[in-house]
Amino acid sequence: MDTFLGLWEIGSPKLYLIWVIVFAAQIIVAEINRRWLWTVFAIWTVGGIALIPYAAYHAIPMIGWFPFGKYVIMVTVSTWNAAFVYLGRNDPRKFRRNILVIGFITWIGVAINIMEANIRDINIYFQADFYNACAANWECLKGINASHTLDMIAGLPETRGVTAPLHSDEWYQAVAANFANTNVGIDPETGFRTIGGFWNIMSAIAGCLNIITMTGWAKITIGSNPKQKVKGLIWADMVWPWVIAYDLWNHAFLYNALADYTWYCTLALLLAATIPAFWWAKGQWLWFRCYTLMFWIAMNNLLPEFLISPGQNNFATMNPTANIVCSGLALGSNVLLFIYFLYLVIVKKRNPITSSIYQDIAEYRTIAKEHMDDKDKYWVCDMIKETPQELGFEPDSPIPPADGYVHHMAWWGKADKRYPKLRTPVSADPVLAKKGIEQDPRWDVSASSAESAGQPDK
Repeated sequence: MDTFLGLWEIGSPKLYLIWVIVFAAQIIVAEINRRWLWTVFAIWTVGGIALIPYAAYHAIPMIGWFPFGKYVIMVTVSTWNAAFVYLGRNDPRKFRRNILVIGFITWIGVAINIMEANIRDINIYFQADFYNACAANWECLKGINASHTLDMIAGLPETRGVTAPLHSDEWYQAVAANFANTNVGIDPETGFRTIGGFWNIMSAIAGCLNIITMTGWAKITIGSNPKQKVKGLIWADMVWPWVIAYDLWNHAFLYNALADYTWYCTLALLLAATIPAFWWAKGQWLWFRCYTLMFWIAMNNLLPEFLISPGQNNFATMNPTANIVCSGLALGSNVLLFIYFLYLVIVKKRNPITSSIYQDIAEYRTIAKEHMDDKDKYWVCDMIKETPQELGFEPDSPIPPADGYVHHMAWWGKADKRYPKLRTPVSADPVLAKKGIEQDPRWDVSASSAESAGQPDK
């Protein structure tokens, strides 16, 4: 069999054209949303909510409750993200003052999404025999089509060469015999082909490690460099090691769970977020991941007959070796990332909860230089020993701005537990100052010293 990367069959030219259209549309929509924030509220909040009844009526009978539930969740998440960016653009001090809540909501949203996939991977492992038995049982195959208004069986590779009348008992029996010969299973609830094995466990472990290494949520910021026209959502700790580890994990999970749909929802969907984050929107992977996923899930619910029907798929090879390789790469990359994570936490004393930890990576330095002003450059470094100068962030001033941002975690009480080095005084944030957060004149810069430090040499 001729294959593409050993993962998918070689499809018709139409399937490659659809892939290009899906890939381009996802990037274009996410970029429009990034540049004109009002489009998020217009398309995904107002439009998304308005179309919920239609999605429920149209999609649930075809593809079930799970994709519809995902659609509702993504409408909510997309609105949250846009609201956070709106707050950060219009009241930057309030945004950073409340980063504990904003960052945690953002982190937990991604973490829950990963953990849900891990649970599904494990479920496939334990249900493998059940799925195989369903695929080899013609009555189970017939029941799948009976429970979906969309034909989930006709067009699958196992139907090739079957000459019995379509959807007759003889036709289902012949298809079931083909399934039995290939040892490929099928999920009776979704109608998706799958093969279960130890690779599911490998992928689930990789996903758990990916959650642990997803750090820096307490330093999520909004682009503040005045030279940048677009002030985007910046999660600077989502640098290339984490993004690549996430992509490899997500591909492995989807290849294990939704193999026939990964031609679009892996190769197109993941690249549509990763390419912008590595090119013109550094540090903004989360934004593109959110809105490319929002677009894809919306289209799946609104047009399932075009995107979910077996006839639109570039089918997976269903070769266990491909699953093993994908899950192996996912696990290997996340283990390496976890080792580096431990080095930064243990040796360099970086706190993955209160601060970023990947500031030493060149991409983080580029993000800081391209998207942060001095207030943010000093703010993202106020919990670590190193200064923005030492990290190569190239701040305009050698000392923190007196009117910068103050990082304070609720559980600190009235103590200021930022790293003991020159820093923006608590008085720069009237709300924190009113709460009686203690100040330390040994480290707090004054307005006069900050102003004189910013003056050019004469």
